[in-house]
Amino acid sequence: MSKNNITILIVIIKSKINRNGRAPLYIRVSQNYQRKTISTGYNVDPKKWDKAKMKVKGNDEEANAINEYLQQTKSKLVSLYNDMLKQGDFHLDKLVDRFFGRDYSPMTLMELVKYHNEDFKKRIGIDYSFSTYEKYDILRKKLEAFLPFKYGKQDIRLRDLTIQFAVDFDYYLKSHDNNQHNTVVKYIINLKKMINMAVTNDWMVKSPFTKFKASFKDVERIYLSLEELKAIENKEFKMERLSLIKDMFLFQCYTGLAYSDMAKLTLDDIKSGIDGNKWIIINRKKTDVRSAIPLLPYPLMLIEKYKDHKKGKYLLPCYSIQKFNSYLQEIADLCGINKNLTSHAGRRTFATTVALANGVSIETISKILGHSTTKITHQYAVVTDLKVSQEMGILKGKMNKGAV
Repeated sequence: MSKNNITILIVIIKSKINRNGRAPLYIRVSQNYQRKTISTGYNVDPKKWDKAKMKVKGNDEEANAINEYLQQTKSKLVSLYNDMLKQGDFHLDKLVDRFFGRDYSPMTLMELVKYHNEDFKKRIGIDYSFSTYEKYDILRKKLEAFLPFKYGKQDIRLRDLTIQFAVDFDYYLKSHDNNQHNTVVKYIINLKKMINMAVTNDWMVKSPFTKFKASFKDVERIYLSLEELKAIENKEFKMERLSLIKDMFLFQCYTGLAYSDMAKLTLDDIKSGIDGNKWIIINRKKTDVRSAIPLLPYPLMLIEKYKDHKKGKYLLPCYSIQKFNSYLQEIADLCGINKNLTSHAGRRTFATTVALANGVSIETISKILGHSTTKITHQYAVVTDLKVSQEMGILKGKMNKGAV
C-alpha cells in the first residue's frame, strides 16, 4: 500500500570531491521508491561531516551557516509537503518545483485556451484560416464539457496538469463523444500545441504531455474508380440541387481543388498559363501555397455552364460544405456507389484516378494540389490496381522481347 510520507536526507557525495578536498552536499527527498536530489551549493570537508546527525561538525562561522541553511531547507520542504497534503495534490515533482518557486503561475488551462484562441483569431486572413481557428474553438468547447464531467469543476491550474489529464481526455473523446481515433489525435495535438506555447511563455516549466504519444492510424482513403466516376458523370438528376452538387463534385474530380478553394474561385483566378491555355492559379486557402491547375475540358465546360449564375462575385454556385457532403452521399446512393463520399473524395479522385493512373508524375500532382511536399501528396495518390497493371504490362512486354 502506497504512503504519502516523505524522507529527507542530507548526503555528502565523496565521489565528487574537488581539488580542495571538499565534497558537495545534496538534499535527497524520497517518497514511494521515487527520489529527487537537490543541490545545496555547499562543499565541505568529508572529515567534518556528521553522517548520523546530517550536519557539519564544529561551531565555527562556516559550520553554523551551513547547518542553519540545511535546517531551514528541511523545514521549508516539510512545510510545503504538509500544505500539499492538505490541498490533496501532493507529487514529488511538484514539491521540488514549488521549493524552487517554479510552479506558481496563476494561469489556468481555460485561460490559456482563451488567450491562444483570441490571438489566433486576430491572425485569420493573415497567416491562418478561419477553418483552422474553428478547430481550436471546437477544442475549447470540448474541454469546457470535459472538465466538469471528469473533475467536477470548470477549470484547472496549469501547474496541476499531468499526463493523466491527456489520458483521460483521450478516453473521454472516444467513449463519450464517439470521436474516431484520428479525430481524437488532432484534438490532442492541438492541445499539446497550446501547452507548448505556455512553456515558451514561461507559464509552465515543462509540458506534462510530452510523453503522451498521439499517432495517426492508417485509414482507407476514399476515391472513385474510373467506372464510378463515369457513373456519376452519366447520371442525370431532375432535382436542381443534386444536379448542382454533381457538377461541383466533378469539378473537384477534374481539378483537384479543395472545396473551400473551389467555393472562393473568382473570374480573376482563371488565367492564361505558360502554354497559353486557361489555368486556375491561386494560393490555397488552407496553406497559402501556390496551386497552378491547367483546366481540362470538363471543368472548362462547367465554368461556361455557370457563367451567368447570380450569386455574388464567385465563379461557381456552392452550398455550405455540410450540405454538399450530405447531398453528395445521396448522389452516391442513387448511382449505386457504396462509399462514404465527401468533398475530400473528389480531391483524391483527381490525384489517383484522373492523374496518377494516366501517367502524371507525383511531383506534378503535388504542384497542382498545392502541397508543400510530395510526402503529403502520397496520402492522396495511392497506387491503384490499374497503375500496377499498366506498369507490369510494360515489364511483361520487355521480358517477351528479351530486354530484361
